Amino acid sequence: MRIRILGGFLAAVMIGALSARAQTYKSHIEHPIVRYKMSAKLDPASKTVTGHYTLTWWNHSDDSIPDLYFHLYLNAFKNLDSTFFREQAERRRHEELESWMKRRDEDKWGWVQVNKLQIVGGPDLTGAMAFVHPDDDNAKDETVMRVALPQPIPPQGTIELAVDFTSKLPWAVARSGYEGDYFLMAQWFPKIGVYEAAGERGRKQGGWNCHQYHSNTEFYADYGVYDVELTAPSDYVVGATGYRRGEQRNPDGTTTYHQYQEDVHDFAWTASPRFTKLTRTFDWGKEVRSDELLKWGRFLEVPAEQMALRDVSVTLLLRPGHRNLADRYFGALFNGLKYFGLWYGEYPYDTLTAVETPRNSATCCMEYPTFITVSSGFWPGAHAFSPEGVTVHEFGHQFWYGLVGNNEFEEAYLDEGFDTYSTGKVLETAYGAACSYQRAFGIPVPGYAWLSVPLPRFPFGGVRSIPLGPYFSCVQSPERTADRRGYLKQAKDDDLVRFGWEYLDGASYSVNSYGRTGLTLRTLESYLGAETMGRVMRTYQLRWRYRHPDLQDFIDVVNEVSGRDMNWFFRQFFYNSDVADYAVSEITSEPILGKAGVYEEGGKERIYPQKQAREAFEKSANKRYRSTVVVRRWGEALAPVDVVVRFENGETVRERWDGQYRWAKYTYERPSKVKWAEVDSARKLALDANFTNNSYTREKDNRAAAKWYVRWIFWLENLFFAAGFFS
Repeated sequence: MRIRILGGFLAAVMIGALSARAQTYKSHIEHPIVRYKMSAKLDPASKTVTGHYTLTWWNHSDDSIPDLYFHLYLNAFKNLDSTFFREQAERRRHEELESWMKRRDEDKWGWVQVNKLQIVGGPDLTGAMAFVHPDDDNAKDETVMRVALPQPIPPQGTIELAVDFTSKLPWAVARSGYEGDYFLMAQWFPKIGVYEAAGERGRKQGGWNCHQYHSNTEFYADYGVYDVELTAPSDYVVGATGYRRGEQRNPDGTTTYHQYQEDVHDFAWTASPRFTKLTRTFDWGKEVRSDELLKWGRFLEVPAEQMALRDVSVTLLLRPGHRNLADRYFGALFNGLKYFGLWYGEYPYDTLTAVETPRNSATCCMEYPTFITVSSGFWPGAHAFSPEGVTVHEFGHQFWYGLVGNNEFEEAYLDEGFDTYSTGKVLETAYGAACSYQRAFGIPVPGYAWLSVPLPRFPFGGVRSIPLGPYFSCVQSPERTADRRGYLKQAKDDDLVRFGWEYLDGASYSVNSYGRTGLTLRTLESYLGAETMGRVMRTYQLRWRYRHPDLQDFIDVVNEVSGRDMNWFFRQFFYNSDVADYAVSEITSEPILGKAGVYEEGGKERIYPQKQAREAFEKSANKRYRSTVVVRRWGEALAPVDVVVRFENGETVRERWDGQYRWAKYTYERPSKVKWAEVDSARKLALDANFTNNSYTREKDNRAAAKWYVRWIFWLENLFFAAGFFS
């Protein structure tokens, strides 16, 4: 049955337009591939959404297409035989869903059912639907549906379908579902897959790209138009993708909201009676100073008129008791709009909605076009990046995935890794380094733990170990520290370039898609230079907006903009799992004594005593030393590196090593000894597995050890005093 939300049985009580500004968005796509005209109604009691849409789909290829493929994402949560749950079990990730598994069966499962599918003005295709499993042999997985057509869609032809569906929302899982009276409708409707023509993303022949819902993957869809009417109880606050064209109050105690957005590839929405709704305008003329505009324009070599941004209406839906965090959330969102916009091109949409999810919710944190979910701890630290870090990151996905629509199933690193890199740069520019915090009874305490002292299980059951370190002072914690820890732990598990579900496990997926790619881009920036890297990223972003690039498209932009062949870099750090590790392994400095030993002179052998040569050297005012510095490549990855050699008299020599062979040796004759040497002193190679062996000092210096020793003793004394107090 077709559901008509605005049918004659509704009362025509119009609330009116909710925005003081007129919609200014103009489409950037000449011929959208998808057009959804949709209506949907949330029933909080049954946890269901009933819906109908008319889909107009355009065949942009030169192929005749005999079938259609649809994602039915919610069926991943239908039973334990789905590929999603099978992979969870195989990779021992059930602990992440332990509390979910313990819920009652009638509460937790979710699915989507296609009640009817028909060509508008043509035959009913409901009987032609069949579940398929293109990625594995799991015939029980129901997350991909194929529909055979009575006749092929011709090249450049269109088809119009009418679809009725019912979505049963699961208890919050994998960033979708409900918790109590909070609902997040994400990946909630039957969504058509992507038909890729020959030549697109490296395809040799055209075909559907419509993967199953895997444990480690996200999503992929075409750009188009979403014209959606949403109905929910009138006491619920509703937020959604796109611009709100209007509201209508209905006689049955519900309200219908009309949302509209062009040039997006997904649609998500939320509803809860407990949201606090706040709206502010990002006025770019106030948020960006003229000197900043000129600064970044010069940096990127972009004319000032091309650096202009746009005003954006930003809505924040807060959970109860968190109004005090509003300024921090808005500050993070505005910083995202400002710096992503200046660096990569303006955020093109009129609206942005950020939804604060319940604490520790499985629905956080996630990105959808013009709509993100974020969260914060119960008591965030004043100088920590919570909620700023996750908020900037999720906003950043409006650019990396939202505007540049890579295939998240196959190349997750092109959005997660690029966003990790970009987020780090925004946080550094807008906030500087965050402070490190420990927590006592949930209260954030500034400090960094050098040592955690475990407590005996009795009588301290349930009490964590006691952290020791400097407290009540800001210890800066660089954003990349956690990325490096994960990278070093998982670096050899997989190559970076891999389909999302093919990584060894969830940890390898996360490290490669997020932190490792972020560090790799940092390394690329070091080799290209910050200005060139900035132009690379802006060119790639603007060139591939509203399209589907792959890694090779990015490599092409890198080589083009830099004017250099950087293929060696991508072979080393994207297409394999070799680890980089360069080190200074040895330094020697010996006096040049002159003659010492036996020499032929006038046909006779003459002995020059070494002792005399040594004594003469000591008395000489022009001493000279022969020094050698040996640098080694302990890892398998190859990269050029700089070597800095410092002499005791302050002289510095800089060498450039191609890093190809296993070692290189540098020899010098100077009036001074080598004091120390360092490889990659500028830390260009952010992927180096061990920074501690990068430098070498010829003579030992115990001052650092003494400093640490004093600190350890101080904190151990405090521990013993505390133990004595409670004894």
